[in-house]
Amino acid sequence: MAGAGYKLFATGDVLSASDVNLYLQQQTVMVFASAAARTTALASVLAEGMVTYLKDTDVVEIYTGAAWVSLDDPNAIQNSLLTAKGSIVTATGASTPSALAVGTANQVLTVDSTTATGLKWATPSSSSPTFVGCSIYNSATFSLTNNTNTLLTMNSEFFDSNAFHDTTTNTARITITTGYGGKYLVALAGKWEANSTGWRAVELYKNNASLLSMIQIPGNGTINAYNRASIIVSLAAGDYLELYGWQNSGSTLSGYFREYEYPIQVTWLGA
Repeated sequence: MAGAGYKLFATGDVLSASDVNLYLQQQTVMVFASAAARTTALASVLAEGMVTYLKDTDVVEIYTGAAWVSLDDPNAIQNSLLTAKGSIVTATGASTPSALAVGTANQVLTVDSTTATGLKWATPSSSSPTFVGCSIYNSATFSLTNNTNTLLTMNSEFFDSNAFHDTTTNTARITITTGYGGKYLVALAGKWEANSTGWRAVELYKNNASLLSMIQIPGNGTINAYNRASIIVSLAAGDYLELYGWQNSGSTLSGYFREYEYPIQVTWLGA
């Protein structure tokens, strides 16, 4: 049976079948119940190169001539490298594994070439995204000529984060500032005097050349008519947007692009 340990044969001993089975065949690797049992059995016969298996720990060990050591793959990561919950395996150099201790709650793993392992735990930035965009309007009422595109100037602002608009020069324009080219969410709207004849339109132009959007609705004889839409457009630094109003009621018609109507707003979505 396995686990018989070690037997020292003397000159003249009879080698029985049992001895062959237990010590020559089954015990090429000697099996002991524990390290203590091994010490007792091998105290006077220890020799370099002996191999044993300990049943209590399920570990194979080899005697170096000075001590018993675990017979592990020298290229394997040792369990003893990781000494605490959350430790991770990294390296300080080629073929040089190392453990990085766990960070604190809510930290993230960050590359840092100044540390021994090239990694560290760090608290992420908690800064909120910065809003970029503007919302403009005209506090006055427009009188729009029949069947004529009218440029809608805007003399007031709800907000303007990066000087997209000027209330004194080219007041109809929203101009994309340097460093903020990319995609923009553009919302446009208009409100019209009640009139049942013809159509009403709000048009969005880029660089006074490209029509990006047109919202057209029929007139209403009993209540004000409203135009509202939003689109995403690509704009480069220096591009500008302008809003035009148009109607064909047959005569001059009032149009409202005031703070209550939020006539045009732009929000930068990113490059």
